[in-house]
Amino acid sequence: MDKDCELQKIVAFNSYLEANVEAQYTFLAGGLIGILVLVLTLFYEGVFDVFGGRFLGLIPFAIVLIGVFYAFSRILQFIKDQQTKYLSLVFDLISKVEKGETIPSLNELKKKVDQKNQL
Repeated sequence: MDKDCELQKIVAFNSYLEANVEAQYTFLAGGLIGILVLVLTLFYEGVFDVFGGRFLGLIPFAIVLIGVFYAFSRILQFIKDQQTKYLSLVFDLISKVEKGETIPSLNELKKKVDQKNQL
């Protein structure tokens, strides 16, 4: 077994996992900015005005913002949990290489991660 080759497989696999997580973070940030721009535009245009008053329009505006931030915090926590699982998988692969065991091919590792994400 060539340890350098096995470690290079781990580096490539880790890059794949990092790209997956970073894409999710980017999508989440873009979605948050888009929704905030939409909600602020609606507030500015007076859609949230209740009984013709801007001040009373703050209540539904605040409720919408709280809901948006709660949903995004739950999604952020899911992404963080997924990132932690990925890191533990990489650490397990490194410990296997340290013990002298071979690790599966990159395609098999990718299939295992994809199967776990579908459950």
